[in-house]
Amino acid sequence: MQILENELVFSGSLQKRLKTEKLVIHHSASNINITIEDIHRWHLSNGWIGIGYHYVIYADGTIYRGRPEWAVGAHAYQDSTHEANSNGIGICLIGNFTSSLPTDNQMDSLVWLVFDIWKRFAYTSVIGHKDVMTTACPGALFPWTELYTKLANGVIDVALEKWMVEGGQAALKELAAKGLVNNPENWSSEDKLAEYVPAYLLWMMMIRLANYKEA
Repeated sequence: MQILENELVFSGSLQKRLKTEKLVIHHSASNINITIEDIHRWHLSNGWIGIGYHYVIYADGTIYRGRPEWAVGAHAYQDSTHEANSNGIGICLIGNFTSSLPTDNQMDSLVWLVFDIWKRFAYTSVIGHKDVMTTACPGALFPWTELYTKLANGVIDVALEKWMVEGGQAALKELAAKGLVNNPENWSSEDKLAEYVPAYLLWMMMIRLANYKEA
C-alpha cells in the first residue's frame, strides 16, 4: 500500500506537533462519494486553515494525506481535559458509520496505516473521536472489536517475525561454524528468515544433522 499526496493549499501556517500520544479515528459522516478536496473545502469554510485530518481513507481503501503528519491537527474538540489536536493524529474514513459499515478495503487500509504510523510512534493508542468529546463519531457501527483484533494479531506477527529473524540469524551462524550449512548468507536476510523454510533446505539440514559428529 501507499499514501497518496495531494495538492491541497492551506490558508495559513501549520504548527508543528510537539508530541504524539494517540491516533484518533473519525468518519466523514457523509456519503461514500465525497473526496478529500470536499473535506478540505468544508474545513476552510469553518474558518480553519484547511483540512483538519492527517489521513483520509476512501471506500476503495485508497489512502490520501491531508495535513502533514508532523502538524497539529484540527479534527477534535480540545480543552484542558480533552486533548487530541496537539498530541494526536487524525484519521478519517469516508462514509457514515451510524448507518453502514466501513468497507473491508477501508479496514485493511486502516490497519496498514496504523502499523505504518507505529513505525514512527510505537504502539500509540488508537481511539475514536467519541473518546475525546461528546459525539457519535466514528459511528455506532464502527467495528472496534475487528480493528483491535487485527491490530493485536499484527503485533503478534511482528514480534514473531522479529524472533524468527534474530533467532534464525544466530542459529545460522552457529550451524555454519559447524559446517552444517553452506552459504549461510543466502538465508540470513530478514525476508528469507521470515518465510517458511523451503522443503529442500529442511531435507538438507536433516541429512547433515543425521551424519554430524561432534569433534
